[in-house]
Amino acid sequence: MFSVPPIIQIVGYSNTGKTTLITYLIKHFQQSGRRVGVIKRDGHDHEWDQEGKDTRKFRDAGAPLVAIQSPTKMAWFEQPPLSLPVLIERMHQAGAQLIIVEGFKTASYPKLLLIRELSHLALLDSLTNCRGIVSWFPLEDQGLPVYSIEQPQQVAAFAESLF
Repeated sequence: MFSVPPIIQIVGYSNTGKTTLITYLIKHFQQSGRRVGVIKRDGHDHEWDQEGKDTRKFRDAGAPLVAIQSPTKMAWFEQPPLSLPVLIERMHQAGAQLIIVEGFKTASYPKLLLIRELSHLALLDSLTNCRGIVSWFPLEDQGLPVYSIEQPQQVAAFAESLF
């Protein structure tokens, strides 16, 4: 088994503020000197590569590994997709000191659940290792710490305490 950096999952339904919270956490942890990696689950299988571009032509021709690099960034397309543990290991090998995972609800890493409506609490029944809730409204005791979406600094401090 490989060693991994600290990992926190951010889970919840669409439009609950996951991206906004993750953006805050990235800035917070980067400012504290950690190199942050982020892995996002695309549950809709959107096509990221553009039709007609060379990289797409290479993939359409059957290349299972295609990379593109510019002076400031690079992207890697790989088929079939890798498992979350392998993605985490690769990100760690690339220098990530902390990894934020958006989605992958069935994975077992420490999670924060974002809820925008009371009905979203039902998601707790299917989650493992949920450590806290980030809510858009005041919430009665759920047996887990509850944080307001409007106080991301408290969420960041709690997330850091999980490492």
